Amino acid sequence: MKPLSLMCATLVLGCAVSLPSSAASPSGTDTYARERASYQQAKKAAAAKDWDTFESISAQLRHYPLYPYLEYEQMERRLASASQSQIDQFTATHGDTPLASRLQRSWVNQLARQQAWHGILQAMAKNPLSGTKYQCLELEARLHTGDTTRAYAGAAELWNVGSSQPNSCDALFNSWIKSGQLTSDIALSRFFKAIEAGNDSLAKYVQRYLSQADHKAVSDLFLKVSSDPRLLANPKLLSSGNPLHGRIAAHGIRDLARKDLLQSFDLWLRDRDRLMLDPQRRTTLDRYFGVRMGKNFLPDYEARMARLDPDFQQEEVTEWRIRNALTRLDWPRVQQLISKLPAELQANERWLYWNSVAIDSTGKGSNSPESLARLLGSRNFYSFLAAEMHDRPYDLQDEPGNFDSTQLDRLEQSPAFRRMRELLRLNETYQARSEWNLAQTRLSDNDRHAAAHVASRWDWHDQAIRGAISSKRWNDLSIRFPHPYKALFKQYAADRGINRTWALSIARQESAFQAAVQSGAGARGLMQLMPATATQTAKRYSVPYRNSVDLNDPQTNIALGTAYLAQMLERFNGNRVFATAAYNAGPHRVSRWLEERGDLPLDIWIETIPFDETRNYVQNVLAFGVIYDVRDQQPTRMLSPTESARLALYQSGSAKKL
Repeated sequence: MKPLSLMCATLVLGCAVSLPSSAASPSGTDTYARERASYQQAKKAAAAKDWDTFESISAQLRHYPLYPYLEYEQMERRLASASQSQIDQFTATHGDTPLASRLQRSWVNQLARQQAWHGILQAMAKNPLSGTKYQCLELEARLHTGDTTRAYAGAAELWNVGSSQPNSCDALFNSWIKSGQLTSDIALSRFFKAIEAGNDSLAKYVQRYLSQADHKAVSDLFLKVSSDPRLLANPKLLSSGNPLHGRIAAHGIRDLARKDLLQSFDLWLRDRDRLMLDPQRRTTLDRYFGVRMGKNFLPDYEARMARLDPDFQQEEVTEWRIRNALTRLDWPRVQQLISKLPAELQANERWLYWNSVAIDSTGKGSNSPESLARLLGSRNFYSFLAAEMHDRPYDLQDEPGNFDSTQLDRLEQSPAFRRMRELLRLNETYQARSEWNLAQTRLSDNDRHAAAHVASRWDWHDQAIRGAISSKRWNDLSIRFPHPYKALFKQYAADRGINRTWALSIARQESAFQAAVQSGAGARGLMQLMPATATQTAKRYSVPYRNSVDLNDPQTNIALGTAYLAQMLERFNGNRVFATAAYNAGPHRVSRWLEERGDLPLDIWIETIPFDETRNYVQNVLAFGVIYDVRDQQPTRMLSPTESARLALYQSGSAKKL
């Protein structure tokens, strides 16, 4: 076996070599182009298991920022014959990289394969690993080294959860069960957790460990109700004196709500006082029914809520009672309901706005200067609405970070940021983000803010935005609202006949300008287009498009995203609000909402969008447009004159402004 030639002689911090002076070049120069190409060759050699070539190339890259990744590759290769001291040396040298914890996971996995139980305990003592898998491996190691008390105590805790655990826990659990420590009480506890988490198959598996007849009976009843929650209509099915029956009722009624909301609500009101329910479960279901029914805008919603929450204890339900009153244009009731909110919510811009509209629509009450000043002094949808109604300038509250180039250069030339920069150049974004996340834990508050500016300097805009948020620099708008691909947005927005800022705001909301991001649903790229939508749009607008990979290309994505926006604008007769909602929730849902509540004033229609995500999305996109236009020193209005004319205040017959 060859020596570990890629490591310094002792792999301690003192073996670090000084970087060449060229490494301190300004951000604009590509210092490491040649080394980067060699690094890629070394990685290809490793993938091909051509270790001679790998070592030959790597030996020439000791000054390259990503050299630790080559050392890691070598350590992984020889893990089966490695020692704890070599792992410790690597950690000591590269503890400021994500590679240290990554190698530790590989090392513990290797020790588990070798059944080196003392080695696992030693490794975990030096560098603990989080996660159930490694908890189980450590407990199994304790079991094999005689510490059965701690092993079985940990097993009892890890077993009693509502989901399946990793295979690495099987040996520990089997030993614990064979020892006789799995009681019927523990099994019943896990049974309830599993079925409440929707894991019926796990619940049925756990049933085999129920040794008490009453436990078996209650579990059979729970499974029966879970398969047919309509059985709960029989008031004799569940007993008022059994707290487990209360849990069965709460779960079954919630299940029934998916099929028959009104029946389940009536059953809930019948049983919530009759059966034994813990306060948290009761509060959760009260909130669930109040919000769920509020989003359905039932004609008798207010009467039902008077029974559900007569004392206005549920603030989220009260908010939906306000929204339902808005759909009826019942301004006195809007005022009354807002007064029932906690003081901190009444002071929120949302309810300050609606209270002001209600006061001016009824002529009852007064808009205090203090309240209105608080409404105007913020940077959000409601404040911008109020600013337009007052003909006041928008208050962006911009507080730019004043970092000189020396400060940013210092941070940029630190080892962690050099590695990040190189990983980004290699399109290894996940690895770069891992470096970023670890580096953040080691930076001062001021340097975390500066780091966001470094990311912005690199055009790593989504990370700059996250950096501004994580450092709580909400008002540093230069990094929170960047202008990437400005020429492309300008060109394609003009081609489609839509507002450039609107398209830019959509991209900012959708992806924070990540060009290659993919959502869980499969939407891709800057403007988060679904592949099927992209295919249809490409045909309609004659945009060159082969497959979903093309959506990672900014030009293709913007060409198709602006085209689809134009299509939505045409479908909804030039109304940007409806088109924006359709871009997020789909045009069919928006058409249904318009059919149900399309005659409402525009601001009320936005406020009563039943999808929280879509409501926030529409408000954000409109507000982002103001921010971008003001910063660009462009003529700015959040709403067009036509859109403003559709606001509640101007349709109520009141000539007054906020």
